[in-house]
Formats: sequence, structure tokens, C-alpha cells
Amino acid sequence: MTATRLTPFACAALLALTAAAEAPTTRQIVERHVKALGGTKALKAVTSTRLSGTVEGGGEFLWQTRAPSAYYLELRRGDSHTVEAFNGKSAWQEDGAGLHTLTGSEQARARAEAAYRNDHFLGYPKDKTRLSLLGRETADGRAVFVVAHTTDTGIQRKVYLDAQTYLILKEEHPRDGGSQQIAFGDYRAVDGVQEPQRIRFVRGGDTLELRVEKAAHNIAIEAGLFDYPRRESAPLPDLPALLKQLEDNQKALEKARADYTYTKTETSMEIDDAGRPKKETVRVYEVFHLVGRPVEKLVAKDGRPLKEDEAKKEQQRVEKLLRELQDDEKKRTEREARKKDDDDDELTISQILRVCQLVNPRRERFRGQEVVVVDFEPRPGEKAKSRAESWVQKVSGNIWIDEHAKEIVRADVRVNDAIKMAGGLVLSLQKGATFAFEQELVNGEVWLPSSAEINASARVLLVKGFKINQRMRFSDYRKFGVETSTEIKPPKP
Repeated sequence: MTATRLTPFACAALLALTAAAEAPTTRQIVERHVKALGGTKALKAVTSTRLSGTVEGGGEFLWQTRAPSAYYLELRRGDSHTVEAFNGKSAWQEDGAGLHTLTGSEQARARAEAAYRNDHFLGYPKDKTRLSLLGRETADGRAVFVVAHTTDTGIQRKVYLDAQTYLILKEEHPRDGGSQQIAFGDYRAVDGVQEPQRIRFVRGGDTLELRVEKAAHNIAIEAGLFDYPRRESAPLPDLPALLKQLEDNQKALEKARADYTYTKTETSMEIDDAGRPKKETVRVYEVFHLVGRPVEKLVAKDGRPLKEDEAKKEQQRVEKLLRELQDDEKKRTEREARKKDDDDDELTISQILRVCQLVNPRRERFRGQEVVVVDFEPRPGEKAKSRAESWVQKVSGNIWIDEHAKEIVRADVRVNDAIKMAGGLVLSLQKGATFAFEQELVNGEVWLPSSAEINASARVLLVKGFKINQRMRFSDYRKFGVETSTEIKPPKP
């Protein structure tokens, strides 16, 4: 019988098919990882983990987690001392810059870190974490599978799993505008769960080698370990009284904004399903208010003024809107009534102050000035009186307060449960979305919004899902007065 000879191309194709057939899927890799750690039952039995030991060069560390989302990491070496923690409500950090509450992307990163350290991939895919296999590489001389772990808000880390043991050898994720690597080795069983005995942190040009001397599960945790340390020398303000003043001032601020024209610069970045940014869009608007409603006129896009035909269409759109806003008194009265209803469906800072309670007050410095920082959370037993209030009951966050002015300097808001607008038929805002607002004293006379940032995952019309990172900057505030006319334009500076 004549033997069949394969061409080099056929051999290569056969080898490729064999390799593809043998390569595990992302789900299989994760399942093998969970099994290698000790299995689902053993991992679910762990409600807290405490790793402690020494730092090479003279130092010590403590790494503590508590389900579902508390996290604490303290590193000491020589004169260097850093602490980062998340208590389920807010994240804080102490380093060479002092003690401060984390904001924006660093707050979101710390929150994601806490959830990841407590989860061990058990929540996938229930918590909407996306895992994708990036390929096979070599790390520390060993073959690894590289898996991208992306949260529902687009925070991503690369996880390098040993292709033989399926234990984690290394992780990489963004931090402080750069990146951080954490390597793990010398795993040993603790209560049936594998814990690393060697850990290496690489942040920028700094490397810390950690040796675990004690690993324990489900031990009693020191009270307040995850909470922001209390070190105030001056007494803190009375929170109920402060809340009332903040609410009154915030309502006045939101009303006063209608007396000004200003520029809004909006930078939007849509994020794809893999957490990668798409094309960035920058739009500049001239904004003023009429009959209590903001009117936005687009004047530039992506760094360029609108083309002549685009500007003409935009002017026509604005003029049509102005005519609609300036019709007869009866329609205006109806419109104002509708506007009141619309106000009840707006997620504003004043709405948050009305529905939430302030807790965990502390003093710290923010942008060079001393402020009072508080956490806010839904007030227990409070019944929502509008759709907006029902949305507020699904958020929590932090507020930075100028104690002298009794004004809010910054507010960070996190969505803890999906918010469905129009019953979810129009827009559904997913759990994990974050918002940030900043306000400042303008012209030494009035407090007004200065910036806002949105990081959200949403679904439109129950079909299209998208992720958005949007930053808005409000500037060039000028007192604005208008006469009733169909030809209204913001005053030139």
C-alpha cells in the first residue's frame, strides 16, 4: 500500500487544527483556575483573608480583604509608608502626599480592586465582568494564558495564569496614570485554599519584594481597619445642620446658574466591549437659559469651528427652539408645569441631599484647601416621592465641602443598582456607573458648576448597549439677560 505524503502546507494546517482543538476556552481556563485554588466550595467559605509579612530591605506589609468588597493594603519600607483601603463606600490612600480620599478614576480603580480580590472569579459572569483570552505568552520563564478581566465600567487588568498549574503568576493594571504589576509565587494551601508566599509589586521604577510569614482566613478584623482614619484636631460640624445649609445653598446655586451664559466643552469617548477606547469626540457649546431651560448652541467640533452650512443649520435649530420657548403665556404656564415635573426626574446634587444621609465625616485637604469630606448613602426608611428620588436611593458616594462657604466643592456618585428611565424602555443605566461634579466660586461672587465626568454603561431601547466616558468643563461664565425675542444670542465676551 502506498503511503500518503502530506505537503508542508497540509502539515502546518494539521498542527494548527490540533493546537486549536487542544487550546482551552476562556471559561475552561477560569474553571481550572478556580479548581486549582481549592474549588468553589472552599473559596466561598472564605469571608476574609489576611496576609502579613516582611518587605525585602527592611519593612513589613499587611494585606487584608473582607467580603464582599472591603480591602486594605499597607506597605512599609524604610521611610516609605503607603496605605490604600476601600470600605465598601469610599476609597482612601495615605502616602507621601498625605492622607486623602481617592477621586475619579483612582476611586473606581480601588473599588474594582476590592471587588476583584474578594471574588476569585466566582461572580463571573453574573457581575457582568467580561473575560477574554488575549493569547499565550511566557512570564518568568513559564508558559501562561493571558486573560483580560474587564469590569462593567471598563476597568481592565491583564491576568497571567500558569498554563500548567492555572494559578496566577502575574497581574497588570493601570494605576496613578501609569501601570502596576503584581507577581505571585510559592503557593501553599491555607484551609484548603492556595495562597502565595512570595509577592512582588512593581510601580513605575519601584519594586517591592514581599515574603508572606502568616496567611489566615476568616479571622476577627480590627474595627475600623477599612475606614478613613480619624485624626481631626478641630471639632467636626454638626451633620444635620450642615446638610440643611448645603441643601438650601445647592438649590440656590442650581437656580442662579440660569442667570448666566457660559461655555461647555464636552469630551466623549465610547468604550468597546473589550474595554478599548474608540474615537474621541470634542464638542464646544455656548449655553444660556430661557424660561428655566438650558439652550445649547454647538459652535465647534473636534477643535474646529462649525462649517458655514453646519453653523447655519445649528442657528436655525436654536432659533426654532427659542420661538417655541417664547410663545404665548398659556403655553408658557403649561411648559413651566411640565418643567417642574421634569425637575423631579433630574438626578441633581440637591436631589441627593434631600434623600440621602451624610456619614463618616473627616477633615482633609483637597486642591490645596481644607475641606470636610463625608460619605452619603440612602436614608433608611425614606420613601421616594418621585422617579428621581427612587433613582437617588440606588446611589452612594462622597461629598467634599467648603465648611466656611457651606458649599459643595466636589461630589462623587456611584450607581449601586441599575436605574431604568421610562421603565427601561428608553435608557437603562447599569450598576457601577460613576459621576463626578465639581463647583467653584466664580468672579468672587457666586458658586457655579466647573466640571463633570461620567463613566457609565447603559442600554438604549433595550437593544443597543454602550459604554461612555464623558468629561464636561464649564467656563467663561457671564451674567446673562435677555429680552423676549425670537432673535436671542448670548452676549459676546
